[in-house]
Amino acid sequence: MGGRTSLDRALRLSLTRRRLLWLSYGSLLAACRRNQATPPTTVTASDATPLPSPTPPQRPLTPTPMPTLVTVVPTPSPRPTPTPAAARIFVRLRLDEPKSHDFNADAACGGEPELFAGLVRLASDYSVQPDWAAAWEVSADGTRYVFSLRSNRSGWSNGDPVRASDFVWSWQRMLDPARPAPQASLLDLVGNGKAVREGRFPPEQLAVRALDEWTLEVELERPAGYFLWILGTPGLLPAHRPSVERWGARWTEAGRCVSNGPFFLASWEPGSGYTVNANPHYWNRPSLDSCTVTIAASTDPLLPFYRGQVDFAAVPHEELPRVTGEEALLKRVERSILPETWFLVIQPDGAPLDDPELRRALSRAIDRDRLRQLLYGAVEPASSLVPPGIPGNVRDDSVTEAHRFAPLEAFLAWQRVRASDPRPLRLTAPAECSPDEETILQDVALQLTSNLGVPVELVRLAAREWERAVEEGTFELLWWRWSLPFPDAAAVYEWLLSSERRRLRGLRWRSDALDRLLALARGETVLTRRLGAYRQCERLAQEEFVLLPICHPVATYLVQPWVVTLPRTPTGELLGPDGSFSRFLSAVALSSRGS
Repeated sequence: MGGRTSLDRALRLSLTRRRLLWLSYGSLLAACRRNQATPPTTVTASDATPLPSPTPPQRPLTPTPMPTLVTVVPTPSPRPTPTPAAARIFVRLRLDEPKSHDFNADAACGGEPELFAGLVRLASDYSVQPDWAAAWEVSADGTRYVFSLRSNRSGWSNGDPVRASDFVWSWQRMLDPARPAPQASLLDLVGNGKAVREGRFPPEQLAVRALDEWTLEVELERPAGYFLWILGTPGLLPAHRPSVERWGARWTEAGRCVSNGPFFLASWEPGSGYTVNANPHYWNRPSLDSCTVTIAASTDPLLPFYRGQVDFAAVPHEELPRVTGEEALLKRVERSILPETWFLVIQPDGAPLDDPELRRALSRAIDRDRLRQLLYGAVEPASSLVPPGIPGNVRDDSVTEAHRFAPLEAFLAWQRVRASDPRPLRLTAPAECSPDEETILQDVALQLTSNLGVPVELVRLAAREWERAVEEGTFELLWWRWSLPFPDAAAVYEWLLSSERRRLRGLRWRSDALDRLLALARGETVLTRRLGAYRQCERLAQEEFVLLPICHPVATYLVQPWVVTLPRTPTGELLGPDGSFSRFLSAVALSSRGS
């Protein structure tokens, strides 16, 4: 787990007021990337080195209130747990209890996505790979997909075959207007999908048909080159109809859950954890035999990791100071940038923000590296609207330069405004935010006030008022947290910036050039050309400074040295089990834990 030296320094750096307000640490970003992991075919034994008991680091000085920290108590050093050489058992510690494992009904259920398998799956580079669809054909106009399923005699964990009709029924279930799945609008792309979801057409009118047991036809309303990436998300995974009809909402409980993915649910003890075993009926047996997932205790949640009882542990927010402040622990830290971007939206049609140079100065007044330090690495500075690792992410010096921290330049740019218009800038935000998000929001407001010399008024709105402000555009600056509904740049540009935008409808900014690029990308079946069009969308949006990327949230994990392979992006970043990548377990390889 190399490449951490600069990151370690960044997370442990003492902050002074001068550094906080005037310095930029952009060069630290590249140090977060990990080297490529050892291939699973070359697994060797590794002995664990005991860790010293963690001690709390010195807390950075900051001008804003920091999250409350728990009292740090001595922690036992980790000890390797003997494991038979032939065993392939992975033990993971997670922080929360799943609501269910029914992704078809709710993509955010928090369950284990590898219980199920869709038509396609996404590899760690987010390329589309065959899953239950062995092959597919796309019509010349990009609106008709025909999937050829694997004609296995079994596939579901009870031995039932996986048929085309399973997907037809599951997608109709998602669109049931009486209880539509939260992700059901993703199927608006499919012919009559929106009309079925709104109850105007019966489910049978959805343009998804089983031509025979092993052939599925899907017709789209219009070309959408990103459709396969939507199919690769957990929200489009099928459900087992006989189980749903027999058990209702409790069909994914242990002893009832029938699944068609690499694993099946062997046991589930609510509040304690669950175990999944390899599904012998899945078409491609996984490398692991089993995975046990333990729910972290409310007190001393990382104790099982320190004792060597778990291989991979999610780090809760309150433990980050301890984990990032101890050299031995920091060597075992892995960070996964989540497919989410936090940014400021600027309404560009009213003074003084109708001036692009002033909008640019707003971005240059924000020290994004400071934000990473405030939360001990729980966020990563953002310069692109599309998160790292997601197809369409832009790694371009010109884009990074546009958001370079330059407080003196920003202060001078707003000099005439301060002299002529004493009104504060209004920053509208939801009334309810997560602790991390609240810390970032408050600090961004403070930085704008300090570095522009202009007061910033935080306007907090309850949920309904917030949605109305977004819909009607009654904001000057808007705090926006956008979790990508699928891992592709279209989830940003199509959903937020196109003339047919599904969100941010109240943003009074339109671009004919951007709409032309999006129309080109929709009909493009060659991935490199489609992503090239999206990169031009990013540059065009950046030139206008209407959306200012601030940061990407990060999940932090502790990994034992005997875990030799984890899923990574082509640039080395970890793909954790909490994002849109749904094949985390399938990419894990272990060596012997020792004795």
